[in-house]
Amino acid sequence: MERKKLIIYTAGHASVRKQLLLFWIFFIIGAFTIGGGYAMILMMKRYLAEQYHWLKDEEFYDMLAISQVTPGPIAVNMATFVGYTQGGVLGSVLATLGVSIPAVAVIIVIAVFFPGFKDNVWVQRFFAGVIVGVVAQIATIVLDMGKRQKWTIVSAVACAASLGILFFVRQVSPIWLILGGGLVGLAIEAFKPHGATPAATKRPS
Repeated sequence: MERKKLIIYTAGHASVRKQLLLFWIFFIIGAFTIGGGYAMILMMKRYLAEQYHWLKDEEFYDMLAISQVTPGPIAVNMATFVGYTQGGVLGSVLATLGVSIPAVAVIIVIAVFFPGFKDNVWVQRFFAGVIVGVVAQIATIVLDMGKRQKWTIVSAVACAASLGILFFVRQVSPIWLILGGGLVGLAIEAFKPHGATPAATKRPS
């Protein structure tokens, strides 16, 4: 009986530690990733897929795709999905709070104090450097996603067309490009030949 209680207590204790770890990891991601959104993806991948192995690389990018097509910030959506898969409803809530609290706190501080020092040359230089770092992070995750993509002629043409539209036609919402990419993927799968022709039976010599 005592052994059974110990096992139950240990499982519950481990579960609580997992929930707290979810909150802490996403709090760190939210607090120390400057740039938000896509800039957070690289740090998320390092923690979730590489350090803690909560997700495989393929699962990480699947969740990233889901986060892009669902309403709301990518970081919050990722935190909600990962938190739920690792810790249920409570894990989902804690992960979402963890990634959101730092951003809300920082925005409040900036809203209060930024008007007073927005013209300061040191502040301007700092944000100029931040932009460079954010671009580098986004470029890294884009290259990593590109290497893992199973490229075909159709997908390469669709990607090039999307880049051209985003660059030259500013009025087009990225939402339509994301949905269009999904439709292209469905079309490729729908028209792809399934199965192979059965091999001819070899006649005995």
